[in-house]
Amino acid sequence: MRTAVPPSARYAASLTACVCVGLTLLLNVAPQLDPTLGNLRVHVAIEVWAGMVLVFIAAVLLGRFRFTDSRRTLLKFAAVVILAFDNLYSAVLTMTVDSVSTSGFSTWTFALDGVVGSFLLAVAALMPDRPVRRRAGGVLIALGASVLGLSAIIVSTALLGDRLPGAFADVPETSDELRLLSEHAALLVAEGITAVCFAVAAAGFARLADDEGDEFLQWLSIGSVIASVAFVNYALFPSQFTELVFSGDIFFIAAVAALLVGAVREIAREEAMRIRNAVLEERKRVARDLHDGVAQELAFIASQMRVFLRQPAGTVAAEPMEQVISAVDRALDESRGAIAALSRPIDEPLDRALGHAAFDVADRAGAKVSFELESNVQVPPAWRDALLRIAREAITNAVRHGGARRINVQLDAIDGVRLRVTDDGNGFDLASPRSTQSFGLTSMRERAESLGGQFCISSMPGSGTTVEVIVR
Repeated sequence: MRTAVPPSARYAASLTACVCVGLTLLLNVAPQLDPTLGNLRVHVAIEVWAGMVLVFIAAVLLGRFRFTDSRRTLLKFAAVVILAFDNLYSAVLTMTVDSVSTSGFSTWTFALDGVVGSFLLAVAALMPDRPVRRRAGGVLIALGASVLGLSAIIVSTALLGDRLPGAFADVPETSDELRLLSEHAALLVAEGITAVCFAVAAAGFARLADDEGDEFLQWLSIGSVIASVAFVNYALFPSQFTELVFSGDIFFIAAVAALLVGAVREIAREEAMRIRNAVLEERKRVARDLHDGVAQELAFIASQMRVFLRQPAGTVAAEPMEQVISAVDRALDESRGAIAALSRPIDEPLDRALGHAAFDVADRAGAKVSFELESNVQVPPAWRDALLRIAREAITNAVRHGGARRINVQLDAIDGVRLRVTDDGNGFDLASPRSTQSFGLTSMRERAESLGGQFCISSMPGSGTTVEVIVR
């Protein structure tokens, strides 16, 4: 389920590009708007902040992949991991190397990492999508390939060392020395390729955002547009390998900020969607319970009443009337259970929900209930629903048919999940013909077996009854 994206993502990306180009011209034509700062700490702060934000975005993409198994999303995750490493690694080099701009190793490691990361992002925007068969294996392959690629770049630049050209012949130290196209020609090509890759990624993500109605892809598109303009500025006025903070750095900050906004909005959207899905699932569960319980009992009551109306007055037998009364009682129990479920938190722990359900039934019947409930027992929603309904049915039968006054409810997860309900009622002979309570026994057995569990009941006349369910 995706959120509609008004206006068109392609229109938003185009508008962003026009604004960025206009700001680029304005910053470089109007001297009074010169944004230059000469501070190494600011450079390091920008790179660390960008790296941490990109790690956060990688986590968001990984969360998306867990739900979609999309090959495209996995490749975006790998690209963002490389870009995050690129910025964090650059921050470390900036703090530890005397001059990044004169070190071929530092300069080219950073530049090539950016090329690879942006290239993978462009491929992710253009490639046809398909599901990844093995989710965990896909993540490990993506991380392994990213680490391998980064290691290959680091080893290669380290081996070449001083044979690689630095960024400048003379490192600019003021805005006046930061001249147009003044860095090494090979770096100009690398930054140009990076800008083109980001532009291709922006166009691809904008198209996908429009096709899929995906707001997060729209923000990826906007961030990629601004990043493309940032690298155009880095090529024109190369502040990237200096202590100066100039227009390229400002656009880079804006690009990362746009990606951050998109990631935060994606988390908010996912959280809202999960809440909606949880509410919808709970409504479906209650509807199923009402259909299988209250509706069936009412249908039985209605059919019996039609039969009674066709019979002469005063000729209705006692046994059919008892069956109708039992159906009424069961319908009341089912409706009370549904009301109780709707009035309590969806994520209520199983032991607490079981305690509430058991106490509710026993208290109305005038019986006392004791508990031995293990906390933090985690079960799927279907198990939880079945166990609660079995417990309610077992307690109802114990009081209504067995005359029980004391009931004990146990829950543990030692060997699977085990629910045991023991009462001090009259008990009954398991080999004797079933009475009206057999409906409840059949219902409990069917619920347990529908989960692949075991249903056991033990009872003797005068010795109470024990109902046990084990689900593994």
